[in-house]
Amino acid sequence: MPQFRPPPSLLWTITAILVAAVAGWVGHLLGARYELRQQTQQLRVDAVLRRELLRSEIERHRLLPTTLAGNPQLAVAVDPRTSANSRAAVVRVLNDDFEQLARADGAATLYLVNADGTTVVASNHRLPTTFIGQDYSFRSYFRDAMGSGVGTLFAQGTVSGVPGLYLAHRLRDATGVVVAKVEFADLERNWRREQEETLITNKENTVLLTSVPSKRFSTYTPSSEIRDGWISSSLPALYQDWILVVRRDISIPVLASSLLGASIGVLLGLVSLMMIYLIVGSRRRRARQRAELERLVVQRTTELENSNQRLLREIDERSRSEATVQKLRENLTQANRLAILGQISAGVAHEINQPTAAIRTYTDNAKKLFERGDTNSAMRVLEMIVSLTDRIGLITDELREFSRRSPTTRERLPIRDAIDGSQLLLEQSLKLRRIRLQRTTFPEPQIALANRTRLEQILVNLIQNAMDALIDSQDPIITLETGTTDGYVWIRVSDNGPGVPPERRSELFLPFSSSKPMGLGLGLVISRDIASDLGGSLEFDPEAAVTTFVLTIPAFET
Repeated sequence: MPQFRPPPSLLWTITAILVAAVAGWVGHLLGARYELRQQTQQLRVDAVLRRELLRSEIERHRLLPTTLAGNPQLAVAVDPRTSANSRAAVVRVLNDDFEQLARADGAATLYLVNADGTTVVASNHRLPTTFIGQDYSFRSYFRDAMGSGVGTLFAQGTVSGVPGLYLAHRLRDATGVVVAKVEFADLERNWRREQEETLITNKENTVLLTSVPSKRFSTYTPSSEIRDGWISSSLPALYQDWILVVRRDISIPVLASSLLGASIGVLLGLVSLMMIYLIVGSRRRRARQRAELERLVVQRTTELENSNQRLLREIDERSRSEATVQKLRENLTQANRLAILGQISAGVAHEINQPTAAIRTYTDNAKKLFERGDTNSAMRVLEMIVSLTDRIGLITDELREFSRRSPTTRERLPIRDAIDGSQLLLEQSLKLRRIRLQRTTFPEPQIALANRTRLEQILVNLIQNAMDALIDSQDPIITLETGTTDGYVWIRVSDNGPGVPPERRSELFLPFSSSKPMGLGLGLVISRDIASDLGGSLEFDPEAAVTTFVLTIPAFET
C-alpha cells in the first residue's frame, strides 16, 4: 500500500493551531499576572492616600476641644456656683460661639458637658435634636476625660443616630468636658467606588467607617490578599488601634488583560510562525535561484566581457572629462585671485594718494624756500619728503600684509605717538584747507597693544575722510578724543561736516562704495580689517551729534 504523506499545507495549518494555542495560553498567564501586579501596587498607593486623608480629617478637629478647654467662660457656664441669670447669659453667648466654631471647623457637633455629664452648651442648640440637657455620663469618653484629661470614642449617636468620633478634653478646673463630634459622611462618600470597599476596623475587627454603609459595626474577617477576584491591602490607620482595609474587585481588569495578553501571544506566535515559513520558503527560492544563476554564468560571461570593454572606453572618456573639469576649476581659482589682486591694487592707489599729496605740497614749499634762499628750511622740507617717501613704502608693505592676512607684530604703543605721526603726515593738508585738529588731552596717556604703522594708517584714513567731508564747511573742525574702557583703548574721530545720510550708513564699510567723485570706497574697508587684525574694531556712531567713527584697540596690560 502506498504510504500516506500529508500535504505541506496541512502540516503548516496544524502547526499554526498548536503554536497559536500555546502562545495564547502563555500570553493569558503573563497578562493576568501583569495586571494583578499593577492593581496590587495601585491598591497599596490608594490605601496610603486614604489613610493620610483620614488622619488629616481627625487632626483637623483634634485641637478644637483642647483649645476651647482653656476658655474661662466655659468654666462659668458649668460652675454650680454661677447664678441662674449669669449662667443663662453665658450659655446663650457660648451656644452662638459653638455654632459658629462647629460650622467653621466642619465638626458635626460641639458641646459642653458639666461634671455630672449633662450637656449645658451645644452647637446644635437650635435643632429639635439638640444635645442640651442630655446626660452623657455613661459615655466612656466623658469618664476618660474627667479622669485623665482626654477621651475618645467612636460610637453611634444616641440622639442623632449618626456614628462619629467623639473627641473630649477636660476643662482646666475639672468642672466639665468639651466634646467635638466628628462625622465622616463626606469622607465615606469620597471612598465609594464601583467594585471597591474601604473599611476602618478596630482591634476587635469591628467595622467603624466604611464606604458600604450596610457593613458598619459588623465584624470583618481578614483574608488573604487575593480571594474570589478581590484583592485587599491593610495597613495601620495611625490612630489608636484602627486598621485601614481597602478591597477591590479586579476580576474584570484581570480578564481584560489576560484576553489582551492571549491575543498578543496568538499574534506573536502566528507572526513568528509566518517568519519561519518565509525563511524556509526564502531558502528554497534561493536554492532554485542559485541553480538558475549557475546555468546563466556561462551565458553571461561573454556579455560581461563585452560590457567590460565598453566600460573601459567609458572610463577613458570620464578621465578626460575629469581632467577638463579640473582645469576649469584651476582657471576659476586663478580668476578669483585676479579679482582679489584688483581690489588690493585699488587700495594701494588709494592709500598712496594721501602721502603723495603731502609730498607734492612739501615739494612746492621747498621750491619756494630755495627761491628765497632759505636753504636750511628747504633741506628740512626735503628731509620730510624723504620721510614721506619711506612712509609710502611702509604703507605698501602694510597693504601687502593686509592682502596676505599675515600676522601683525604688536607691541606697547602710546596712543599719543600714533596720533602725532598721523597729524604730522597730514599737517600741510590741514593747513591748506584751514581745518583745525582738536585733541583732547588726559592726565595719563593711554597705552595700547598695537602696531604703530597700522594704527597710523587707520587714523590717516579717518582724518582724510573727515577733511574731504569738510570742504564746504565754514569753520571746519576735526576732533580726536581718547580714553580707556574695559581693557580697550578707544579713539573717537569726529568732524562738524554735513554728516552721513541715513541711507548711506549701511554702505559705509562696503567695498567700492564711495560718495567721492574719484573715491574707490576701500579706505574704511581696509581700516576696519586692520582694526580687526589688531584685535579691535572700527564702527560708525549713529547716536553722536556729529559724524563720528570709534576705533577700539586692546589696551596694554602691565
